Amino acid sequence: MQPGSHDITARRLYLLGILTAACSVNSAVQETAAQQALGANAEPVIEEIVVTGSRLARTDLASTSPITVLGDEEIDSRGISRIEDLVNTLPQALAGQSAFSGIDAGIATVNLRGLGAQRTLVLIDGKRLPFGSPTNVAADLNQIPAQLIEQVEVLTGGASAVYGADAIAGVVNFRLKRDFQGLEAKLQGGFFHADNRVGRAERVLAAFAQPDPGSSTDGGSVDFNVVMGANLDNGRGNITAYFGYSHDAAVRWEDRDISACPFGTRNAGTELTCRGSGSQPALTRFTRSGAGGFNLSLDPDSNTLRPFDSATDTFNFSRGNYFQRPRERFAMGASMHYALHPRAEWFMDYSFVDNATTAQIAPSGLILGRTDSINCDNSLLGAAQLAILCDPAHTLVDSAGVTRAPVFIGRRNLEGEARRNEYKLASHRVVTGIRGELFDDVRYEVFGQFANVDYSETLRHAVITRKAALAIDVVRDPATGQPVCRSALLGLEPDCVPWNIFQSGQVTREATRFITEPNLRTGFTEQRVLGGSLSGDFTERQIRSPLADTGLKLVGGFEFRRDALALTPAPGGSVLVREPVSGEVAVYELFTELQLPLIEGRPLAEELLLHTAYRFSDYYDTSGTQDTWSAGLTWTINASARLRAQVQRATRSPNPIELFSPQGDGAVILSTGVNGLRDPCAGDFDPATATPEPAASREQCARSGVTANLYGQILDSATGEFNTVTGGNPKLNPEASDTWTAGLVLTPESLPGFTLAVDYFSIDVQDFVDTVPPELALNNCVYNNDPFFCGLVNRDQAGSLWLVQGEGFIRATNINTGRLATTGFDINAAYGFEFGRLGALRLRYIATRLNEFEEQSLPGAKPFDCAGFYGGACGTPRPEYRHRLSLDWRSRHKLSATFAWRLVGRVDQFGARPSPVIAKLKATSFFDLSLNYALMDRLDLRLGINNLLDQTPPLTSIAGFGGTETSGRGNTFPQIYDAQGRFVFGMIQASF
Repeated sequence: MQPGSHDITARRLYLLGILTAACSVNSAVQETAAQQALGANAEPVIEEIVVTGSRLARTDLASTSPITVLGDEEIDSRGISRIEDLVNTLPQALAGQSAFSGIDAGIATVNLRGLGAQRTLVLIDGKRLPFGSPTNVAADLNQIPAQLIEQVEVLTGGASAVYGADAIAGVVNFRLKRDFQGLEAKLQGGFFHADNRVGRAERVLAAFAQPDPGSSTDGGSVDFNVVMGANLDNGRGNITAYFGYSHDAAVRWEDRDISACPFGTRNAGTELTCRGSGSQPALTRFTRSGAGGFNLSLDPDSNTLRPFDSATDTFNFSRGNYFQRPRERFAMGASMHYALHPRAEWFMDYSFVDNATTAQIAPSGLILGRTDSINCDNSLLGAAQLAILCDPAHTLVDSAGVTRAPVFIGRRNLEGEARRNEYKLASHRVVTGIRGELFDDVRYEVFGQFANVDYSETLRHAVITRKAALAIDVVRDPATGQPVCRSALLGLEPDCVPWNIFQSGQVTREATRFITEPNLRTGFTEQRVLGGSLSGDFTERQIRSPLADTGLKLVGGFEFRRDALALTPAPGGSVLVREPVSGEVAVYELFTELQLPLIEGRPLAEELLLHTAYRFSDYYDTSGTQDTWSAGLTWTINASARLRAQVQRATRSPNPIELFSPQGDGAVILSTGVNGLRDPCAGDFDPATATPEPAASREQCARSGVTANLYGQILDSATGEFNTVTGGNPKLNPEASDTWTAGLVLTPESLPGFTLAVDYFSIDVQDFVDTVPPELALNNCVYNNDPFFCGLVNRDQAGSLWLVQGEGFIRATNINTGRLATTGFDINAAYGFEFGRLGALRLRYIATRLNEFEEQSLPGAKPFDCAGFYGGACGTPRPEYRHRLSLDWRSRHKLSATFAWRLVGRVDQFGARPSPVIAKLKATSFFDLSLNYALMDRLDLRLGINNLLDQTPPLTSIAGFGGTETSGRGNTFPQIYDAQGRFVFGMIQASF
């Protein structure tokens, strides 16, 4: 099937998936489940659960690489209705897309180790999910039925050979409830509450006469789920079905004092300010560069032109932005298995999720630089305006005989509504096949998988540049004497309505409707998987080490997978319109995995276990053949101590978006502040002198293309928005990575119920597929005179990188960059014990100590370390230390409670001369509390508060505006810190 030929109906596709699955084979093994339950009078111990660290059954403590397991109790204790909210609290995870992301979103992702969500493999019961959307290939966590999750298994490293090369950073496996019997209904509701008493933010708002919101209660959510199941034919099978509905309301920037205006800095970075948009200002802005240039604003009282003042004339674009996107989600599905024969069991899983969410940002406008001239016969211009803008020394006559003057015009569409991106994603997934035993010690599984996501995105209320240009090209109608669009008078655009942005208060509703129109993008992703496996335990056949009683365990198989996507945007002039993309990646794979006890039952060697895996992949249409392998040892010294180590060599083939996205103009948000995080060759105009003051010298700026006559005359972008040329690269090579882990596990017999696992990790990715960060390219050109980086910088006729679209830009297309290496320690400890008559306590501590997060932009370039830093080339905060400490208490009666402490360590601003007021984001703690009470045997009530103390997140002026998963929103990073305030929730669950 060719991408884009998505004209087969969904029903036919689903039927085709089932039929192909019936004759398909895929790689998987039957895993057993073993759980050590805590009885009412038994001594509490840490649970030991069989997890997916391998296709061969092992426990998390016995695996060769570290695994973190979260049970369904962890989900309930936080009132989780969005899966990403749980996973992103783990220290091993960094920010991914979520309900807190900006306008370029719609899905929810997990980003282990901060290596990018596309390098984290997401599974359901060991089987992969499809691409999340045609704009982001990372798996969408919205496809996972939260109400059916039994446990979440996070394996950070060493899984590529086992499950696929996507797993460079690790695997997140969601194990669902099976063999459910009865009926369970759960209803949960919650809301956010913020005191809005942050003195630092309130002082800034007061100083710049911005509204200060009072106490806010918003972001209400409701989540209703039903699970039902029954055994079939005297236990020969089971069917489990579920239905879920959830709805989240919006949280807006303007309803929080910390985000009611976008922060900037002044006075050498010692003071926070309210910063606004100058490229789409509140008042109409007129600029001209070079000799005779000017930088003017329309005075709203007199309609005269005066010098532009960045303190008063910019637009506070906090209005309309969402801190939390509204969302409505329906989910339903069923799983079934039935024994056809003592050695053959048929199984099938089906799921459907319909997810609708809306991203919103401030009203759109005509961006300064998108139009480059004004007609001098414009009937909307006053005489004084005409004299300045159409100075005869600067006019010219175009090919149509119209006298024009070079002028850049910018103006916010205040009369219009906020821009909204309305996302709708409908995903279907079918897995079906046969599994069983060929012999007593050899198992098989054959199955196929079909999944697709239908995607639509509607952008509303965005100003279309082409229409805005027509609506300000106004002349006087000779028949009526009234202003009219030139295009309407000539019959070229009869619906055009004059957009009078030259006189205060004269914009009509009809003009606003003309210059804005909905813009639709549609697309799909599709996945087909065929494969098969055999697994055997050869203990009975005496295939074993002479020093061990347990024999060899072996699995082998093959897989064919085809992933396709396509996106077709409607044509339009908005800066947010994406380029179309389509493509597919297909791969044949062979894999094997071996587990062999080398020594058992010897002094100082209770067990010495060897584990190896190998995968051969052939991406025959794209990146060719690749080899992935891993090898590990687990040395159980005795019942109290275990050592483990693993090494892995893995590759990742580029995905269709990285390969096939066309190269076109876009917009990227750069961090704005000091230390070269803005254009060092531009400056803010001083209203008194109309002269900008560049940070870099004339010689330095010449390296990036600044001519002698433009030095000191270049406008900076007030919002930090610069043009970039982005896109795919079909010549990309696969990434290669080396991973190794080593750890110690203690389960001392002298302290029953206590476990401690400390693991060191090292992941080194070479030929990293990425773009050169625009700010890095610009600074290396200006300050280091690097010819490669200077080749990426293209200045426009005004010397800027943002003013003239198509001329000024920084090239940021996909390339195989240098390398990325991260090292650190994971700590996972737990202790459970009786507490007399008060019941049982269980303490759990999960932490990560990040030693290094080193990036190298190109081979041979000087690397930089982002561990403990944020902003600039480092983007999202990467604290050196994070932890989650939870205390669970269960009484001997009907009451239980969970208290959790989440700590995000301090980070410093990345750069040589950090701005004093934002030089660091301090270490921040959040506390959560939940109480559960059994009203009766089958009816439970839970109440809880996350961020109990309404802790303020660290604030900064360089967080960005949420365009990517590495940028923040609302003067902070809500993917990492709780930015909305305290979350209060209640849940009632009934079982029958």
